[in-house]
Amino acid sequence: MESFSVEREIKRPLADFPANIWDNPLIFFSISDSGGDAYKEKHSALKGQVMEMLMASKANPVESLKLIDVLCRLGVSYNFEKEIEDQLNTVFGIRDLNDTIGDEKYDLSTVGIIFQVLRQFGHKLSADVFERFRDENGKFKENSGVDAKGMLSLYEAAHWSTHGEDILDEALIFSKSRLQVLASKSSPHIRERIKNTLKHPYPRGITRIETRQYISYYQEEVPHDETLLKFAKLDFNILQLLHREELAYATRWYKDLKTDCKVPYARNRIVECYLWALGTYFEPQYSRARIIVAITIQLLTILDDTYDAYGTMEELELFTDALNRWLPTAPEELPDNMKYFYSILVDYYDKLEEEMEKEGRSGCGFHVKKSIKSLGSSYYQEAKWSNEDYIAMFDEYKENGVFSNGYYSTVATSFAGMTDVCKLDVYEWLSLQPKVLVASEIITRFMDDITSYEFEHKRKHVGTAIDCYMKQYGVSKEKATEEIERIISETWKDLNQELMRPYSMPRPILIRILNLTRVIEVFYKYQDSYTHPEFLKDYVVSLFTESIPV
Repeated sequence: MESFSVEREIKRPLADFPANIWDNPLIFFSISDSGGDAYKEKHSALKGQVMEMLMASKANPVESLKLIDVLCRLGVSYNFEKEIEDQLNTVFGIRDLNDTIGDEKYDLSTVGIIFQVLRQFGHKLSADVFERFRDENGKFKENSGVDAKGMLSLYEAAHWSTHGEDILDEALIFSKSRLQVLASKSSPHIRERIKNTLKHPYPRGITRIETRQYISYYQEEVPHDETLLKFAKLDFNILQLLHREELAYATRWYKDLKTDCKVPYARNRIVECYLWALGTYFEPQYSRARIIVAITIQLLTILDDTYDAYGTMEELELFTDALNRWLPTAPEELPDNMKYFYSILVDYYDKLEEEMEKEGRSGCGFHVKKSIKSLGSSYYQEAKWSNEDYIAMFDEYKENGVFSNGYYSTVATSFAGMTDVCKLDVYEWLSLQPKVLVASEIITRFMDDITSYEFEHKRKHVGTAIDCYMKQYGVSKEKATEEIERIISETWKDLNQELMRPYSMPRPILIRILNLTRVIEVFYKYQDSYTHPEFLKDYVVSLFTESIPV
């Protein structure tokens, strides 16, 4: 009774986090559908037909790119990776490609698709292909603004811009304003597509969510290919069965830990963590990787909440020191719930390192643990600032923020599940904070800070990027927010440039970093949907509980 009283007297920075909205997710995500085998037989036959279509399209480079675009949007391009790669290399190698695309017979919609597909796969087609859609004053022609498909194509293509491409900046502004007008004048399925594209443009959306939406658009298109549509629906349903199974596994893992009662101050977001993992990679060969990422993000959430919404400075100092020295057990002076979580965290990463050693990836586990230590140290720095009521200068905050956003740790652990390409050289490259990673970290940190600003200011909390910018530059909250949004926009250009060939690392590695950044774009663009998971509920339902009628 005495220890209980002492505990109650400790002043803790507790947060009023919304509760988990999935009371019993295993009911919602059970694997009751037994149609998997029937799906697979039909899927195999249709895959052969789609392969024939893809091979036949090689005769016409433009039609080939348009088909590849549809395969990507329908979520089935992973079935034809080598064939698509070969065709794109051939098309991009055409000597007069710009002249071919510049032919007047190709409308804005087609040119936008060609541009986007090539850049999506790292081929940096010049933005000059859009010049013929501008008038003598350098403005986009007004008659282009009445074409909904053309504006959708231009708007999405503009999101692949890199520095110095002013025409794409102008294209983004022009197409966005026209789409807002066209939405009310378009057919229902185009109107819905415009609404969703303006909310989350395809190049920055979570692939599986984009697939689920596009299948609905595509079946309303006149004309559309029935073979492609049926193949996409079957493919989605087959993968959904696998994803449900993985989500059920992750949920059982979390339930068995009993952290809801043993670490009650932390957010339970295991369902949302799995959605995060699915946004990182959805392909069937990454099943183990998805489970690793889902578990990792839940553990990092508890770690974040331990520093941000529970531990005292004395406790956090002990916890951080133990983490940096990777002690097998937590210091006795810590409260039981922090000791319990520490043991879970260390045990999980010790076992992950053992697995990587057995796979012949010696030394990789060291780097994964190093990323966790860096995260703990950055959290401790923020806790010190908060305790001292210190608002850091913006540059100081940014330097620490690239680690406190958690994405170095998330990326490092996500690579653990990619046994085919992620060896020691990849981890050594990652530990040097390459430009592509830093871009992702900055976007992640600042988007989180903008949307969580009001919630975090309801309690004692470390200054956000907005507070720090206001301090360093003596500007208003509105101006600081505007400038940070501009930094985010410019940083996306850095990220896009790093995704262009020649690659600094194999494409699957770079795509993980892109996809993790896309998750942030969806989770944090309008509100902190991770802390307030009701905003993600519709996505969870559409991806995991509702199969598509075939």
